[in-house]
Amino acid sequence: MHRRIRACKFCRVSLHFIKAMMRSPGSVGAIWPSSPFLAKAMVRASSLENAEHVLELGPGTGAFTGEILSSLRHGASFSALEIDHELAQTISKKFPRAKVIAGCATKLGEHLETEKVPPPDAILSGLPWAVFDENLQTHILSQIQSVLRDGGVFSTFAYYGPHRLKGGQAFRRKLEKSFSRVERSSVVLRNFPPAFIYTCRH
Repeated sequence: MHRRIRACKFCRVSLHFIKAMMRSPGSVGAIWPSSPFLAKAMVRASSLENAEHVLELGPGTGAFTGEILSSLRHGASFSALEIDHELAQTISKKFPRAKVIAGCATKLGEHLETEKVPPPDAILSGLPWAVFDENLQTHILSQIQSVLRDGGVFSTFAYYGPHRLKGGQAFRRKLEKSFSRVERSSVVLRNFPPAFIYTCRH
């Protein structure tokens, strides 16, 4: 019975994900929702234990959101920015503690100012960098830099394998130009496809 319930929940999450991908394939770059193992690795890499405010970019179906919320210290606040309005509503209902903003990361600073969200100590990203062109990547990274608190951390993931291609190498160099320190985690094999995390600091 327990397995059946878990399977049904997974099917519902996958259905939301597929619908979002069909509505806007350019904004959903993953081929399957991220696993709980990748979510735990993202949170570990982001050092959330002392964060006062945490921001998630592109939460999608909430693969990382629950893990982030469960890792926050008492009194910390959490916001999420999601471009797909239907997914934003789903996340808001599923995680009432989260302040969910429906909007685009290209206007991140504007959204945070309008919603009176404080500068985040940590930003965790599920954005599909691989489907963005270089100009869009640069613009969003500049938005992230402009809102991230001094000494803050920015974490994002990449799929193992494609990171060796020209686009993946160019994105790594872009991160290294944007942040003073960029670290790469070990590969999370229990994810489809396997992935790793970039952790970036000012």
